[in-house]
Amino acid sequence: MRRSAAILTFAAVVARAVAPAAQPAAPAAPLRTATAADLAAGKRIFDSQCAWCHGTAGAGGNGPLLQRSALQHATDDRTLIDIVRNGIPGTEMPSFAIALTERTAWQTAAYVRSLGRTAAPAAPGNAQKGAALYESAGCAGCHIVAGSGRAVGPELTAIGALRGPSHLRESIVNPAATHPPGYLVVRAVTNAGQTIRGIRLNEDVFWIHIRDAGGAVHVLQKSDVSQLDRELEGTLMPSYSSRFSPAELDDLVAYLASLRGRS
Repeated sequence: MRRSAAILTFAAVVARAVAPAAQPAAPAAPLRTATAADLAAGKRIFDSQCAWCHGTAGAGGNGPLLQRSALQHATDDRTLIDIVRNGIPGTEMPSFAIALTERTAWQTAAYVRSLGRTAAPAAPGNAQKGAALYESAGCAGCHIVAGSGRAVGPELTAIGALRGPSHLRESIVNPAATHPPGYLVVRAVTNAGQTIRGIRLNEDVFWIHIRDAGGAVHVLQKSDVSQLDRELEGTLMPSYSSRFSPAELDDLVAYLASLRGRS
């Protein structure tokens, strides 16, 4: 009896040893092979889940414009499918792993890829005039482009690859409505009566670091602060809706949309 059990156990060990290793999942079919039905299914998913950030037909918004052949993070089909399903860690692109199957992620990625075969409409305005307006309006006093400027507000070196024209325009005329992550405005009143308002750089139980609109950094011990307000919709950027004409706004948006990072 014991001998039979030993033989069976040995046979099981041998079977496991010689069994073929689990094979990796078969590579997904090229996205270019998607049928009209696949693209229609992908469009439905995109419209319901993705257009909130990337705009209708990928025209851009809070998320980057997708109507281009080369996407910054998706160098090939497999990468694009993975991004659609799992997001991009450390960015605003969330994971849809629970909502999307491999098949529906593939269909959505195929639709996104198809957007790059459609020429994006040119933004109205003159980018060269917009660049001059950017300089004359003093935008570099708060923003950095290609290493030039001050880091009070978000860096704009690659803003055209991250945001669509409609979002860029809205951020100029109504900056509070397009509040960028990581730029929480706080207002601190010290025990001595000094008021400091600016961007929260860092905060823990005992300290808070604030950069004001002039670029100065204030390091405050919370025991020296009598009042600390967090302005969830606050912004240091003024609205330029009445300072620029419609044509000037078009020019400035065209310039910002042209900023795609260092080549």
